[in-house]
Amino acid sequence: MNTRSFLKAVLPSMLSQMLNGFFIIVDGFFIGGAMGDAGLAAINIAWPIVAVIMSTGMGLGTGGAVLTAIARGEGDSKTASRVRGNTLLALALASVLLMSVFWITYPTLLPLMGAVDHLYPLAADYIRVVILCSAVQVFSSGLLPLLRGSGKPVAAMAVMVQGLLMNIFLDWLFVWKLNLGMFGAAAATLLAQFSGIPVALVLLLGNKKIPLHGGDFVPCKTLLRKMVVLGASPFGLSVSVSAVILLNNVQALRYGGANAVAVYAILSYVFGSLHPLLSGVGEGSQPLVSYCHGAKDTKGMRFVRRAAFFMVLCVAVVLATGAWLTRYQAGMLFGAGEQAAEGAAQGMLWYCLCLPCFGIARICSSYFCATAQSRMANLLAFAEPLLVQPVCLLVLPMIFGVQGIWAAVFAAYLLLALAGLAMLYRTLQVQPE
Repeated sequence: MNTRSFLKAVLPSMLSQMLNGFFIIVDGFFIGGAMGDAGLAAINIAWPIVAVIMSTGMGLGTGGAVLTAIARGEGDSKTASRVRGNTLLALALASVLLMSVFWITYPTLLPLMGAVDHLYPLAADYIRVVILCSAVQVFSSGLLPLLRGSGKPVAAMAVMVQGLLMNIFLDWLFVWKLNLGMFGAAAATLLAQFSGIPVALVLLLGNKKIPLHGGDFVPCKTLLRKMVVLGASPFGLSVSVSAVILLNNVQALRYGGANAVAVYAILSYVFGSLHPLLSGVGEGSQPLVSYCHGAKDTKGMRFVRRAAFFMVLCVAVVLATGAWLTRYQAGMLFGAGEQAAEGAAQGMLWYCLCLPCFGIARICSSYFCATAQSRMANLLAFAEPLLVQPVCLLVLPMIFGVQGIWAAVFAAYLLLALAGLAMLYRTLQVQPE
């Protein structure tokens, strides 16, 4: 393992994750320009349901990717092929389940998530399309980590680039030119994501190094169980975004009304596009760690871990600097009102400070997942939405008001980063490489 191998795996993953974040920004840009603060608030309120759907696909895909990479490191192509077939099966089953559950429950969920009065029909127009096409988002988010786990990080990036370009064109056509509103934004994203699925499937099914056979699709309880356990961590990390958005929306409505929700929408759009770039370092290094873990290459694992921490900190500093320098332009980009844009500029400091902490926490969780230490990975992943974020969002606004909502994100990720580093240090002491 060397620097060239590390960069070859990590850079495409970072770009893929960054482009994935741009799907969020593109919708916000066109909706904000066409519908203003109400459109921004509605799509932000509906986003937790979207995040759960995408997180399920990402979790299953990542669990399959880790098992595939470990099998490749062990030289077991038969198991690698079986994992891939079972991962595709799991993605199909999850698609049906999610569509059924959310189609029944969304009329109840949206009001609970803050879609009241004029925001409900806007959020419902968006989410109905997403739910009916759940399979698109599940497969779109699940196939990319599977491609990376199969040793094709550049192909995964290419699929994402193609989808993003199509999303930009379709958002312009549907939202601005045809005035289809929230329905148009959802349709544009889903059509763009769907366009990459056949390409990703051809790349996976046509991999001559790990040929896929019909028998690989026969359910294997052991593999599916391991896939779900390993996928729980990336699922938790991804769905935590959904939980955090929901909690922030509730607190924003309580302490600042609709304007505060619009402010949070701007902040979440900006950092929703930056967080994936940091997560991409962990996503890209994960297959390398898994491969070295399967091959029992402890020196390689140590190299990848140190390189990942160094890169994520460097990237976080650059992103934080850029976000701070452009804080007054962020609201203008999304067509927000003057009051919302000013509020977003004031809250930007806390989000900039949280970026290095976010990156460290993600590297720790990805490392635990890659080495099949699912208990550690899940502890970090689920502590965020179930404990750390709720406590910070409950306590800090009581002291600092609306500013406490923005400060809570920094406090939460600082605690998670410290916990992740402590857990990693203890693990390496108990199980030295």
